[in-house]
Amino acid sequence: MNDFELLVMRVPSPVVMVHGGAGSYLKTTTRAQRIARGDALERAARRGMAAMIPHGGRGAILEAAGELETDPRFNAGRGARLQRDGRCRLSAAMMDGRRHRLSAVYNVADCLHPTQLAAALQDRGDRNLDSEAARTLMRDLGIAPTDVRTPANIARWRALVSAQGPGGRPIADPESAIGDADDTALLAAHRAGAPIPDDLAGPAADAYPATLPPEDRRHGTVGVVALDTDGGLWAATSTGGRGHETPGRISDSPTPAGTYACEAVALSATGFGEQILDLNLGGRIATRVLDGMGLEAALRRTFEEVVRHRALLGVIALTAEGELGYAYSTEACGIAWIDATGRVGRDRHSRAEDD
Repeated sequence: MNDFELLVMRVPSPVVMVHGGAGSYLKTTTRAQRIARGDALERAARRGMAAMIPHGGRGAILEAAGELETDPRFNAGRGARLQRDGRCRLSAAMMDGRRHRLSAVYNVADCLHPTQLAAALQDRGDRNLDSEAARTLMRDLGIAPTDVRTPANIARWRALVSAQGPGGRPIADPESAIGDADDTALLAAHRAGAPIPDDLAGPAADAYPATLPPEDRRHGTVGVVALDTDGGLWAATSTGGRGHETPGRISDSPTPAGTYACEAVALSATGFGEQILDLNLGGRIATRVLDGMGLEAALRRTFEEVVRHRALLGVIALTAEGELGYAYSTEACGIAWIDATGRVGRDRHSRAEDD
């Protein structure tokens, strides 16, 4: 495998492009599962395009993201990973490129569609809310709390809780375990997976190898970018976090490093949030495009730097000129798009003709 994979092409607008997260999942998924995952991503892109004419780019990205938030295969909404205390905390952002306007919620609990909250904040003065304020916003909007934990993610959390930390100390109280499910395959998958980058594993990595979930399970953040009929660019990203992280940890997704749109380019990132923040990925790519660099050159230069920093991440992008592109330094990244002619595309791993 190359250090990173990159594709850029020109397509007729309007365009909707989605991602379902970057990771190293080829060894733990079947070809049929990857195709089904691609089907789900394509379905989300199509739903976004169907919403484009009546509701514009804002409606398109909200519809596409909402579709993925209801699919438990993705780490957003219904499929959100649990943090170390067994709770789901979700974050999401939306950005209007024409107005340079970002709105976001951070670590909101019991919310199936955090992108709806981000969209509701687009026209408010206070557009970035923490968990407490986001919960109040849910009440104001009449959105009922929803437990988004799935049996699979509860089982995954239980397996990690059952593991012993450094010095034989449990990393959480087993008495607080949720349900009776078990997932002994989790730690086995970790042992078979790619190594965790040293700067993210932490000093306890050797004593407790499950400090993070295995890389093959650390994917699934969803993102959408759209170029509307008027040439406006939009971006949205929704995530359940890294999984089994410190309660309250904030990812890159609600920040401009992970979700960005301006008059020239729209971007949504996925991967290790700390690395996306360290590199200011969205700002780095957008600045290069704004300075006149073509999308392919901007992505190539940036991902050469990504690889140099040993970062594991991906990004999807659209420009105002109708350039569509993506790049990722992980083993794979689920991606799909649809353009004005109805032509659809997918990443190579989720196409029926490729393994």
